[in-house]
Amino acid sequence: MNAAAKYVVIAQNVIASIEKGHLQANSKLPSLRHFCKLHDISMTTALTCYRYLEQRGYVVAEYKKGYFVLPLKTEQGIKHFPIFQSTVTKNLIKLELQTDLISKPSLATAQLDAELIDDTLIKRSFRSITKQTELSLQYDEIQGNKALRWQLSNYFKKQGFMCHHDDLVVTHGCLDAVLIALECVSKPGDVIAVTSPCYSGLLNVLGVLDRAILEIPSTNEGIELGQLEQAMKRKEITACLLTANHQNPTGHSLSNQQKQLLIKLANQYSIPLIEDDVFRELSHQQTIPLPLKYFDQQGWVIWCSSVSKTLAPGLRLGWCLPGRFKNEFIQQRMIRSLGHNQPIQLALADYIANGYYETHVKRVNRAISAQCSDYVKFLKNNLPEQAEIFVPSGGLVLWVKIPNVNTQQLAVKLAKQGVYIKPGNLFSTTKLYQDCVRLNIGLIPSKAIYSQLELLCQLVHIEKNVL
Repeated sequence: MNAAAKYVVIAQNVIASIEKGHLQANSKLPSLRHFCKLHDISMTTALTCYRYLEQRGYVVAEYKKGYFVLPLKTEQGIKHFPIFQSTVTKNLIKLELQTDLISKPSLATAQLDAELIDDTLIKRSFRSITKQTELSLQYDEIQGNKALRWQLSNYFKKQGFMCHHDDLVVTHGCLDAVLIALECVSKPGDVIAVTSPCYSGLLNVLGVLDRAILEIPSTNEGIELGQLEQAMKRKEITACLLTANHQNPTGHSLSNQQKQLLIKLANQYSIPLIEDDVFRELSHQQTIPLPLKYFDQQGWVIWCSSVSKTLAPGLRLGWCLPGRFKNEFIQQRMIRSLGHNQPIQLALADYIANGYYETHVKRVNRAISAQCSDYVKFLKNNLPEQAEIFVPSGGLVLWVKIPNVNTQQLAVKLAKQGVYIKPGNLFSTTKLYQDCVRLNIGLIPSKAIYSQLELLCQLVHIEKNVL
């Protein structure tokens, strides 16, 4: 048997083991040297076999660590999003934020498990930058430390997304970037288009800034572009605030075709698109998707993101590509603060430069993808049959529809027992999602987590029987 045929046969055997569950998701495959001995093959044949598996989405390579099994892809559970006619909502209700819960890991907060935060290498980068001559305790550039902007630019180029470091502005996280962007392109009373459902944090920001909103229905392919275009054409909206990749709370993404159509509409009607892209790099697939900004040639997209979800929320660092609004954005940045914490910026630059961040993102994505499968499996086995689970393409959240259950009342009852979830009513000004719930899947499944999920499922069954 020739080498070409042999690696395919061996690879098919590995695939069979993965699909039968003999090789678990996230498990490490034998080293290339050991794989050669196991199958009595050359290093070239072994490497070709592993690359064959990687190209077909069964394994992923991590630099200097080896090859790991990826979770098998699952089908999305929700067949249809609610269909409705968009209407403008003014005077958004300003919710009282539960500040005591923000710092506590729970099923309600979209954040990584503490064990998935790369403490060791982040601290190494902090120690490293204290020895650098570049470190000073003077004011840094308002636009952000040049070393960090250069490293971010170089890192994005590896993803096929070209952006010049002089076009980037460093912010205090993604939400900070979004807030500044909104103040650059709109004023109190202006109408901002958002997808429905929409991340509750964005609705809170819009409420605080006294902006009105127009909720555009979501579809399985992305968003209802027909209604959005009509709103642009009638000049009903001033700007759009959208998430194109792994949207919060549903986890779904826009196709590249929809992204291009959105850019076309923005150009045609001169409407700014503020892109909240904080979950883009947390892909459960093998490929990290492209942002809306990638397709933007005229500068109408204001791209916002951060490392809060991918690396560590405590760093409080994000960035923005403001496009044609760069000068206004930097002016707004200057009004708020005279720059950022330089040591943290230099530490993140060092972390990226050493390849730690790229490796970390791959490791986290493997873990989150596997965790997502575990959460979905448990919920499917324990929730009523009518429950629908939207299996996300990426991100840290799971959107679940539980017919005939008021999830706001469910959340209150769970909170009394120390279990916290985000009910669907928080993600819309409509009443369309009162039977939905968003769950954090960033927490590693444990006995304590499964106990919380079990209590949730038990109360769901009780609530259904009451109705």
